[in-house]
Amino acid sequence: MVDALPLRIFLASPGDLPGEREVIRTCVEEHNARSGGGSNVTYEVVGWERVRGTARRPQEAINELIGESHFLVALFKGSWGSESGSPWGYTSGSEEELFTGLLELGRAEQPMRDVWVAFLDHPSPAEQIVKLREQMSRHHAVMYESIADIRELKAKLTERLEAWEALAGSKVHRHVDLMPSSGKDVLRAANLRLRGEKLVDLGQAEAGRAALQEAAVLGGPAEQLAYARSLARHGELDDAYIATQRAIDHFISGASHLNSPLAAEAFAAQAGVLRRQGRDVDAIGRLEQAVTLLNEDDAYAQKVRCRILDDLGLAHQKIGDLDSARRTFQESLDSRRGLRNGLDVCQSLVNLARLEVRVGNLETAASYADEVVMNLRGTPPTALHANAEVLAAQVLLRQGRPDEGMPHAERALSLNRQIASRRGEAISLLLLAQCCRAAGRGREAEEYARACLEVNRAMGNEKGEQRAQWIIDQLDQ
Repeated sequence: MVDALPLRIFLASPGDLPGEREVIRTCVEEHNARSGGGSNVTYEVVGWERVRGTARRPQEAINELIGESHFLVALFKGSWGSESGSPWGYTSGSEEELFTGLLELGRAEQPMRDVWVAFLDHPSPAEQIVKLREQMSRHHAVMYESIADIRELKAKLTERLEAWEALAGSKVHRHVDLMPSSGKDVLRAANLRLRGEKLVDLGQAEAGRAALQEAAVLGGPAEQLAYARSLARHGELDDAYIATQRAIDHFISGASHLNSPLAAEAFAAQAGVLRRQGRDVDAIGRLEQAVTLLNEDDAYAQKVRCRILDDLGLAHQKIGDLDSARRTFQESLDSRRGLRNGLDVCQSLVNLARLEVRVGNLETAASYADEVVMNLRGTPPTALHANAEVLAAQVLLRQGRPDEGMPHAERALSLNRQIASRRGEAISLLLLAQCCRAAGRGREAEEYARACLEVNRAMGNEKGEQRAQWIIDQLDQ
């Protein structure tokens, strides 16, 4: 039997607790040794020491490590810690780490399962520590403990480690309301953004948009960009442009590092609005600017860079510069192969396949599509899985093989329903209607087209309604 990988505990604390940090590590090692044969659950402790040098704000790299962790332990005693240069209203690195863990706890797709705060006894703790403890005692008593000495710290941590074993297999995401020392309600803003994005995916466009708008007022660039995407989907492109400019201005003003992934994503988001406005040449300029903001030696920045290269390739494709589009897509693919990220490699293959469909190289497109579908089989369903099945069905339909395309379209429909993507569901239904119509199965084609019409109507997607209605009209002739 292969042992399971250890669950990762991120250890957050100000700099006045080196001894207590070592106690935490020793306690975890002792727990792992005791658990030896009786449990398959072990832990590893990580902290800021794990992060290598980076051209970005150092805390950003630490936050990414928290995003890969299953649990977070935060220790506070006398000192609050030093400022981290955060634009989000955090006044110390430890505070930012704690709140990053709480944000991760509220995201269903992230591994963070629990956060535990230990307040160690001190005659005169910093005012921020006192206020944080008072907040938690009123609203989140189960998430913290008061610790008298090292012996009690070890005992309380051991109890947590034993309780956490029950959380090893699955996660129940939780949204926590807690105010940072600055008074900026960053948790509420982030949770509103996540809720709004989910509501939009579920087809509840107006409710989702309202949540995203409130998040943009409370939050920072991430929330402003999410709201901008919502506005763009509704065709309110001028307002969407303004929202992206607010996010860009945040970085230009020096409130946050300009050479950072989030700043690059702000420029890329504005490029997306420009593309919707038909200003593809301007969009290409913004995307090329965005790429220059990213550090090529940073793995996360490279992931963002590849996503921007995807958009740049699509913009080149839109203006008919297919050679530049192919070069850009290929550059993204080569980078992703180097990063060994299978899902992202599949996204690049999808982009290249669609380009080959456009130029009529259907055999090449089919080979890309087959590779993507095969590589994704057996992995947890995502929008990429559904897109790959849609692509395979579209290629087969263009090759005059609609019957062979239908199973792919059916899988796409099932996947989109599984991940609650109403837009993807509408696309899959339209594709099924097209395949059935081409295969001479008129009754089924009409059923799928009418279902597509209803989904688009519920989302307020007029173009989607028109495409579905066109098929119905053609079938009536």
